[in-house]
Amino acid sequence: MEKEQDLRQLKLQKILPVVFVYAVMILLAVIINCVSTGFLTVDHIYSILKQAAFLGIVCVGQSLVILTGGIDLSLEYTLLFSNVLAAAIISGQNENTFTALAAVIGVAVLIGLLNGCGVYFLKIPAMIMTLSTGTAVYGLAYIYCNGAPGGFTSDILNQLSNGRFGGIFSGVTIVWIILAAAVIVILRSTVLGRSIYAIGTNRDSADYSGIQVRNVTLIVYIIASVMAAITGYFLLGYTGTSYMSTGSGYNMDSIAAVVIGGTSIAGGSGGYVGTIAGVCIMVLINSLLTILHMPEAVKQIVQGLLIAVLLLVVSGRKKER
Repeated sequence: MEKEQDLRQLKLQKILPVVFVYAVMILLAVIINCVSTGFLTVDHIYSILKQAAFLGIVCVGQSLVILTGGIDLSLEYTLLFSNVLAAAIISGQNENTFTALAAVIGVAVLIGLLNGCGVYFLKIPAMIMTLSTGTAVYGLAYIYCNGAPGGFTSDILNQLSNGRFGGIFSGVTIVWIILAAAVIVILRSTVLGRSIYAIGTNRDSADYSGIQVRNVTLIVYIIASVMAAITGYFLLGYTGTSYMSTGSGYNMDSIAAVVIGGTSIAGGSGGYVGTIAGVCIMVLINSLLTILHMPEAVKQIVQGLLIAVLLLVVSGRKKER
């Protein structure tokens, strides 16, 4: 009887953070709708989901890395390089659309492999390793396009990014849904998922218990880079062309969304279900500040403060439990 009660309590402790973050998301949406009557229309929901999809895809990879106890600060630079590379390859030609996708994924695999090798074999702290890699990738992007990205999207990629399906879904939103479902299943029902949690809880114990820490580390960093590359690819379809500022802020936004969603920054606990709400909260905060017509500088300050408050509330609730 006591065991059953303990199991129920354990399940409740896992569910409550997710319920809380979804309640915050709904409350925020209601507040915005009160501030701007008619905000929650089909058109606005379509726009919010599309914006959320870009950050959400990056967060697929960031979630896995953070769950292992790491962090990836190269993602926004991988996103930028992929965006610049895809624009140059496609150059408005439909026949180059999927060649560009293969190219950016290939480059991302190499970046993720470099990060994973540095973290596992060289024992370089993930923050330092990924930031170093990211800085180098940014430099390569700048050299590749000489600081002035050329090329532009194709009709196919434009349709994939901006096409409307079922009223509220864009093509990139559908991609996000598929990837979100896949990572949720992986974390809950596969050996890889259990290994990720075990490594995040205690890396040494996971190694002694026979878990392939090396392979899992390499896999999560490769996945993270590929997710960033895919985001950069679809952002090209969204904006039409490439910019050197593309991807700016995605490192901090993805970390914030993951942690707001209930994943421990130290690793070992959390999941992508909560991260989905964390992503939507980030987008809704940005929408609220835009509606209030705040100057960009003030908007950045207020956004930072709101995110900090949310992070403190989430961490406070964890300590209470």
